[in-house]
Amino acid sequence: MSGASSTAEAQPPPGPMRLLFEGSFNAYFRAAAPGQGLVLFVHVPKTAGTSLRREIAALRQPDVNIVVDYADTARSFHERMDQSVERFLARAAEKPVRFASGHIFARHVARIRAAMPDTRVVTFLRDPVSRVVSDFRYQGSERHPLHAEFRARVPDLDAYLALESERNKMAEHLVPREIRADGDPAACVAHLLGTYDFIGVQELYPLGFRTLTTMLGAPAWPTLRENVGATEEAEQGVSPDMAARIRAANPLDVALYQAVAPRWQRLREALAKRLA
Repeated sequence: MSGASSTAEAQPPPGPMRLLFEGSFNAYFRAAAPGQGLVLFVHVPKTAGTSLRREIAALRQPDVNIVVDYADTARSFHERMDQSVERFLARAAEKPVRFASGHIFARHVARIRAAMPDTRVVTFLRDPVSRVVSDFRYQGSERHPLHAEFRARVPDLDAYLALESERNKMAEHLVPREIRADGDPAACVAHLLGTYDFIGVQELYPLGFRTLTTMLGAPAWPTLRENVGATEEAEQGVSPDMAARIRAANPLDVALYQAVAPRWQRLREALAKRLA
């Protein structure tokens, strides 16, 4: 874990988030303000994104939720999402869109930014242990369209941890494959901090929401908390050994979170005063 810890203390590359983490709040809000351009929310599963999407969409109309048909199992999720992003871009070329969101990936961010250069990209992270446990429990719950198939294939958390496709989910959504392929946590962190205009953490969701809406020119506090079950609360029922195993299986996610969360903790009091 030493590599992840040293990454967390590394100086972030140039970009709006560096201004925020340095405490240059006014400069951050000036640099990150989207104006009338697109705000693109990369929704990493189980990071409070459902609630965020609805509230931000209400502030920035017209909006588009980039989704796939979960019942279409003839093609992979990635193929379906690629097609959904292309449909979104075709629609955005015809009519202005001010907010878009979805379980998209880094390649989609690059594709959308190439077509719409003024795009501001935002996301939220969550403690990797909490996120993994929550994702596992959600996929097996009746609120997930494919829960029956998931339960049959993945009976417990041990089986879930064995699935390589479910590891480093935050990094998978936020960092390009060619960077992740090297397994270098520092390179993943550098991409995240240098690419995203806002990166919140779920554990400080109200403060992050207030910061994001201030950046958007409409300061507000959150009022929704959707798609969260009582059994999905952070690390509920997870032993220290299991928590350690989850972190070991998700080193890139741990590095991303450790690079961002401590910085939020350090600035939280000063930022809360600025936003009061």
